Amino acid sequence: MGYKMKTSIPKLLGINPELSTYDVPVFEKNLEKGHWGSANMDRTIHINKNISKKDKKAAVEHEMEHIKQFRSGEATYDNKNIYYRKTPFSPIKKIARNSIKEGAHNLPWEASIYKKTKKYAT
Repeated sequence: MGYKMKTSIPKLLGINPELSTYDVPVFEKNLEKGHWGSANMDRTIHINKNISKKDKKAAVEHEMEHIKQFRSGEATYDNKNIYYRKTPFSPIKKIARNSIKEGAHNLPWEASIYKKTKKYAT
């Protein structure tokens, strides 16, 4: 007789199998209050496990757009800076992360996503 696991691999790893895709896993974590999610350069998404299912879906939709920006070269970041270009042939702008409020609606890489999805954290 074989061994039957009492839990699944996604649950052990903290992955949300409903919101994850084959190439972009979505991890549920305790994030700062008011913080819904983040897209990471390793093409993973972290969402706040304490928000509603509807909000989780909206957060993943938003963060998936950031993953698309990373893949296209439109936006990228490191520990100190965010690098953004409006079009594939425009010059890259370097913005210090400590000089902005990340996730703000007026940032160019956020504004394009908020305009497209028309929802996210208020």
